[in-house]
Amino acid sequence: MYFQILFIVIYYHRQEKIYNINKKNSVNKINQNNLIIYKKKPSNTNKPLILIWKYGKSLENRHINRFDNLKRYSPFDNCSVECDMTYDSSRIEQSDAVLFHLHKMTRLDAIEVSFLSKTKRRNNKQLWVFLTDESPLHTKIWPEYKNLFNWSMTYRSNSDVPVPYGRTIPKKYNPSMTNKSISKNINNKKKLVAIMGSNCSTKNSKRWLYVRNILNILSKLNDTNNQLNIIGNCLNGNKKLCPGHFKKDCKYLNDYKFYLSFENSNCDEYLTEKIYWNAYDKYSVPIIMGPTKENCRNLLPPYSYIHVNDFNTENDLINYIIYLNNNYDKYIEYHLWRYYYDVVNEHGYFGSSSKHYCHLCQAIISNDKTKTKVYNNIEEFLNKNQCVY
Repeated sequence: MYFQILFIVIYYHRQEKIYNINKKNSVNKINQNNLIIYKKKPSNTNKPLILIWKYGKSLENRHINRFDNLKRYSPFDNCSVECDMTYDSSRIEQSDAVLFHLHKMTRLDAIEVSFLSKTKRRNNKQLWVFLTDESPLHTKIWPEYKNLFNWSMTYRSNSDVPVPYGRTIPKKYNPSMTNKSISKNINNKKKLVAIMGSNCSTKNSKRWLYVRNILNILSKLNDTNNQLNIIGNCLNGNKKLCPGHFKKDCKYLNDYKFYLSFENSNCDEYLTEKIYWNAYDKYSVPIIMGPTKENCRNLLPPYSYIHVNDFNTENDLINYIIYLNNNYDKYIEYHLWRYYYDVVNEHGYFGSSSKHYCHLCQAIISNDKTKTKVYNNIEEFLNKNQCVY
């Protein structure tokens, strides 16, 4: 009883903190319903036009089709506003905003765009927005980007248009929800921990070395109940269990109490579907490597995750999760956040909706475009120094 009272006090304090973080952004002010907080409700009924420059078609698979080849979804489903979209570059003069996907752009693209910015085809009120969902370690910055872009659109909360992979949304406490309603989702979990991935890159060299050490330590225990299962191409993992797993949901993750949410880059606020979908959505506890502990405190529900930086060695981490595995009451404490928060997936993977175009449309409509800034050097914003190699 004492723990539950203390837990409620802590959670109400954390609700206010996370809510304030989510609504502080300069352009995309998000309320608890995940919608724009308008200073004044827009009276203009004309829909802004967004040009997705050059690579709009290749982005459809994730942001419109949701990796479903048989369906197309409106990017403005359940959105508070609606914009028109085009891939036709001849309409650039009529466009209110032009979106450039940095991860797709080549050096020749950058040269072309730089030339385009110097011609009469760009009007003064038009917004040029750069988009990247990748960390700075995986985003190429070309010198031609200097003085090109007005807005940033990334997973980080200090972006002009934040488009994180997921959001933590406070909710009203529901007294009808009991530990039993949580228990029914975790009682069938008979396996300890899993990781899924096929990017075996050494850019985050610590990631797979850490996984290998966990694998070796657990295998020496000769305990079938306490093992690490690897799904994917790395470290001789199971390649057949969930092929194409970034497109289709991997139902086997429902069997695990813990999930190694190890990102491919250890960068500020880089929290991906590995946390929001592979762990939280599966009622697994994420064990996080990548974003800092402070990032996690600010952006995730409290007492909902385990961070590797809290442990001196892999062996210390293993001892702790085995302890939780053997103590049900302690393990379920990592799920009590579900009384007070919802975690919303917005990345477009596994059939979830992508909110990228919705949030850009909201930002265009709700902000004064006559006071437009310019990024003199976007490398200062996408600085690799925010990452730990």
